[in-house]
Amino acid sequence: MIARMKKFYLFFTEDPSLFLMELQKKGCAEINRLPDGLGFENISITLDDVEGMLNRTEFLKGIIKRAEGKAFSGKVVISRTEEESIIKEFPLDEVYETFLLISKEIERRKKIAEKLSSIKKELFLIKNLSIVPLDLFSMKNFSFCFFLLPQKQTKPEKIAEFSIEEIGKDKKESLFLVIFPIEKRDEVIQNIEKMRGTVLNIRRWRHLPSEILKKIEAVEERNRKKMEEEETRLKEIATLKYKILVFYDYVHSLYEYLKAKQNTGVSRFVKGLWGWIKEKDIPHLEELLHRYLPDGYLYISDPEDRDEVPIALENIKEIEPFEVVTDLYGRPVYKNLDPTPHLSIFFLLGLGFCIGDAAYGVILMLLSIIFMKKFRYNPGILRFLRLILYCSIGTIFMGAITGTWFGDILSRLPAQSFPVKILNKLVILNPLEGGNKTFLFLGWALALGYIQIIWGLYLNLFNSVRMSGVRKSGEPLIILFIQVLVAMLIISFITGKKVFILPLSFLLAISFLSLMILKGATQKGFMRIFWPFYGAYNVIAGNLLGDVLSYSRLFGLGLTSTVLALVVNEMVFMSTGIHFIGYIIAVIMFILGHLANLVLSIFGGYVHTSRLQYLEFFTKFFESGGRPFSPLKTSRQYTYIEE
Repeated sequence: MIARMKKFYLFFTEDPSLFLMELQKKGCAEINRLPDGLGFENISITLDDVEGMLNRTEFLKGIIKRAEGKAFSGKVVISRTEEESIIKEFPLDEVYETFLLISKEIERRKKIAEKLSSIKKELFLIKNLSIVPLDLFSMKNFSFCFFLLPQKQTKPEKIAEFSIEEIGKDKKESLFLVIFPIEKRDEVIQNIEKMRGTVLNIRRWRHLPSEILKKIEAVEERNRKKMEEEETRLKEIATLKYKILVFYDYVHSLYEYLKAKQNTGVSRFVKGLWGWIKEKDIPHLEELLHRYLPDGYLYISDPEDRDEVPIALENIKEIEPFEVVTDLYGRPVYKNLDPTPHLSIFFLLGLGFCIGDAAYGVILMLLSIIFMKKFRYNPGILRFLRLILYCSIGTIFMGAITGTWFGDILSRLPAQSFPVKILNKLVILNPLEGGNKTFLFLGWALALGYIQIIWGLYLNLFNSVRMSGVRKSGEPLIILFIQVLVAMLIISFITGKKVFILPLSFLLAISFLSLMILKGATQKGFMRIFWPFYGAYNVIAGNLLGDVLSYSRLFGLGLTSTVLALVVNEMVFMSTGIHFIGYIIAVIMFILGHLANLVLSIFGGYVHTSRLQYLEFFTKFFESGGRPFSPLKTSRQYTYIEE
């Protein structure tokens, strides 16, 4: 659900520093700049020093990532005493200067290496030249030209009457030298271009290319060793990694605190702040005010229609992981509904449908539990892993009732064994048995989609009544009623209850007519005639057909996953017939095949199940565009305080 937010104004005469520090520790209030027109000026605070510290710490973080080849993803677990000691003693400027010089030296060495490599590339083709290039430039009456020709091209004997000599070659091209009188230069160049040759310009080297290359290789080796030494020194930052990350959180917290303090409004006699706070956290604000600003006055009000109210989601522990799905789409506006509780069961079952294998669900459950222990101090990753854990339960459920454990592995085991007997009793519908059961499996997917669409339309009606009243909620009510009537008609046809068909059809016709009247009443001119028919068509083609049929993708992904598992099993059992190594191949094939199928099923299932929520469910009632609640709080991106 969306947390109830309150707007507060706080006026006082004392220094708010201690108050803001304690408020930051609580992390319950968002502090904003006072509106213009109240006669307040913002307090003058420079952030240059703290921004400099933040930039230097960011630089050191980048060095850590560079030295270790990856970003730090865990948490530094320390006590508050250890944190205070690190903050007090960490020599930021000294460490920064040391590693800045090392970094600059490495970059300088890299540029030297690039320059040497460029020169080597230039000299490579003329390395066999037996004459110093400068001597060629010193000829008075003669000129020369190096040119390249593709190796597949026939080598010419002469160019414009002048002999040529092959100097070198690589995998694609050969290099030639031609010497000629100066006055013949244009003619020679034209002949080279006719042969589609490429003229190569060289520098006035004072030594033989082979000698220069030897010197370059020696310089390269010295440069490489120096670079390795600097890289080794750079990796010494690993010994300071935890201190740097702790200090980063401290500096980031200090920066946010000063930004909040900068928002303090100052007038001749009084100072002021304003912001947002959850209704349930108001007692914390009042307690801090009484303790640190006893002369202060707190005014609390409800949000106004023109306010951009920040959005904080508050759900029970079991629902909270599904906020990941909502946040990827965007926060709802303040007066809308939080879709998280409503999508949870559908997302869980939808992903279970797509993966559709109980054994895969068990693997997901075990992996999520293992990683939850590893990332127990990282709330963001932990929340996502809990989502995977819950979805693994849905996967086990769907796999158990369809009899899929690593595909059709149960049918390949002794039928009289106790585990197989127990697991077979859980099976309700196995789509691999073919016939009508495959279509029934499709029916399950469509039924799940229909229920979710109906629920979305109900939420739309609920929200409309809550915001606009019953009188202005006729259209959402009729659309919901039409959906229910269509379902009842279909059930009547399937079950043969023909006595209900006529009255239901009559009610359906009345409902469509009412919908068309309501649609027409909202338009003018020609649109008053066209819009009712479009509205009726949209209900039929959209809600009744398009949206519900979109859930057939659950059937397609689930069946594909099961069939791929079956194919893997078939290949595994076939390979056991190979002498000596058959069972080894079978085990490897079983592990790799099912692992690949599991990965594909997870990615495909997550993407398509999310798509169904966003495009088929959210569009019925959800209005996005809310701004996340951003309270002043202590930064704990890399640290976790163990009390």
